[in-house]
Amino acid sequence: MHNYNVDHKYKFQTRIGNWFEEWELDETKKKDYLKNRQNGQLASIVKDQKTNFSLRLASLTFPKDEYIHFGFHIMLQNLKTQGFLSIDIQEKLKIAEEAYNVTTAPATQPTVRSVFVVVPYTKEPNFFGDDVLHYGQHFRILANPRISNNKTFYLHSLPQTPTRCAKISRKQEVCAIESDVFNTVWKLEHSDPKIRFEMEGLPIRIDDVVLVKHSFTQHWLASDDIVYQNDFGREREVFVHSYQCLNKTQNLIAEKEGRTTIDIPLRNQEPQNLWKFIVATKQNEQFDESVMDDNRNVKNLMIRVKQQITGKGSYGLRGLAKIFFEMDQNNNGVVEYDDFKWGLRNFGLNLSEDETKMIFQTFDKNNNGKIEFNEFLDAFRLQMSDKRLYFVQRAYASIEQKAGKVTLDTMGRTINVKEHPDVLKGYKTERQVFQEFVSHWNKGQPDKVISFQEFGEFYQDVSSAIQQDETFEAILKKSWNL
Repeated sequence: MHNYNVDHKYKFQTRIGNWFEEWELDETKKKDYLKNRQNGQLASIVKDQKTNFSLRLASLTFPKDEYIHFGFHIMLQNLKTQGFLSIDIQEKLKIAEEAYNVTTAPATQPTVRSVFVVVPYTKEPNFFGDDVLHYGQHFRILANPRISNNKTFYLHSLPQTPTRCAKISRKQEVCAIESDVFNTVWKLEHSDPKIRFEMEGLPIRIDDVVLVKHSFTQHWLASDDIVYQNDFGREREVFVHSYQCLNKTQNLIAEKEGRTTIDIPLRNQEPQNLWKFIVATKQNEQFDESVMDDNRNVKNLMIRVKQQITGKGSYGLRGLAKIFFEMDQNNNGVVEYDDFKWGLRNFGLNLSEDETKMIFQTFDKNNNGKIEFNEFLDAFRLQMSDKRLYFVQRAYASIEQKAGKVTLDTMGRTINVKEHPDVLKGYKTERQVFQEFVSHWNKGQPDKVISFQEFGEFYQDVSSAIQQDETFEAILKKSWNL
């Protein structure tokens, strides 16, 4: 019989074996982590760096006439999703060639990932003898060279197979690929089937709504409300698929009127297949992109930082201000270099040590190792136009009239997030929009009165990140039911 009442030689917490090696391994991992964090080599930091790399400001072409020319830097907007064709440089496809996924994404301004170049297909003669893009003419859509260190990536598609297809819809895959093949060739057709044949060979106007047809498979580029979650948020999947109306085309009536009666070309296309060219509307939207990557002087570096802040969305500048306010324990509006450096990194602005020091020294006018962070933030704040200020005044008056006073609590009960553009497009939920709005006020007391000056400063920061007056006005009108 066994005697189970013997004393235990070891307690259950005791490690048996060479446990010192485990402790030393943990210490080594910790040292490696701290070293990688200091050098900006952590996976999360590298990921943010790639994201910011893709969100750098890019130039659009300011047209001199009403036509699309080869060499134009353009954006392509889908009429169904209202998003812009964009490359996800962080999602590399698992194929032999170097290729990256493509989506349609919301955009407040042109970025490296959403600006493309219209280039000719040089393996066939140009029968039109000019540099204008014509209906039915083969061409290519080239990714901005800055997205991939001057590599050549073209918009590409190929016939659908069980192993090569769109990730979610399983339709014909579209990607940006470094390959010189016919699968990267496209042509344009007019969106109106009644004049599609007549438009063949005519130059394409900037404001035309077009169909982008894949020359090899003869189907149209499309995007639909199929959510594609990536590092940039909730975007929409892009693929090649023909969305045609199934209604009858009234061929007998068409013949009576003398129009061509081939059935399929007379069918209207659904909005998933409709695209619109976006070019610069102002002269200053076209610029030399080389200065955006030149960090040898502070001016160019600040332009890049501003672009990264704007890339965080309409609350980008407000979010950076909040980080500095939380660091300011003495409430004196001053931060030292280490706080400044980690504040930028925590926000996602992953600058090198030299770049951070260059910016800090520019604002450290007394050379005392401290800067006033509001002075740094003012470098990115833009004065609101009288038109924008008018809507801010109306919003404040509306809240005051409905609730008696303007506080964080009354704004939370008054704001209408159902009509927010991000909610209507499905990019965010109502709760996400509301929480995002509340979190950027830096207010510990919900019932404390917010002055018009504070209200105006909040929307000045929002306004600085929004290029289009119409977008800014829409946010205020729908948020406060103006």
